[in-house]
Amino acid sequence: MDATKSHVKIYNISPQDAEDFELDFTTDESDLFTELVPNLSQWGEIGWMELEEYEYNPHDQTMHIVVDTKWESPVRWLQQVSCDTMYFENKLITMTTIQKDETKVTGVAVMDGEILQNKEVWSMDPAIVGKYYNDDEEAYELDHLDHQIWDAIGQFVAVCQKFYGNGSPE
Repeated sequence: MDATKSHVKIYNISPQDAEDFELDFTTDESDLFTELVPNLSQWGEIGWMELEEYEYNPHDQTMHIVVDTKWESPVRWLQQVSCDTMYFENKLITMTTIQKDETKVTGVAVMDGEILQNKEVWSMDPAIVGKYYNDDEEAYELDHLDHQIWDAIGQFVAVCQKFYGNGSPE
């Protein structure tokens, strides 16, 4: 994994709001981040962010943004976005971050500038993670590592939806 990846999900975005958002902002390049939070001092410790993916899902009315950073997750930037962007007012936003060495996953839930959750949702010793990438270690399947990471992410997101969203986890 080259970068720390943060998976941002914004809930309850109507198709019309998503369409308007896509007209107002550059959703196909990293300029999106500075368009949403132009003052770099409000990004926290993050100096570099790159947009890997933007997608709107009309079926569950969620917006998905995948962000690459060097190491840290863009928590302060996310907090600013949640209170400075009219499309995100009163919307639950979750962000799960897989650290670049895949030893830790953190989860953040934000609404209207308030951090509702900010915690480690999964971790593993770096020496053990290394075994999953060693072909000589037959007992360590990379798919198993992926399942552990994504199961923890799924549980975190479901709990956040239940307690802070519309009450019905995916």
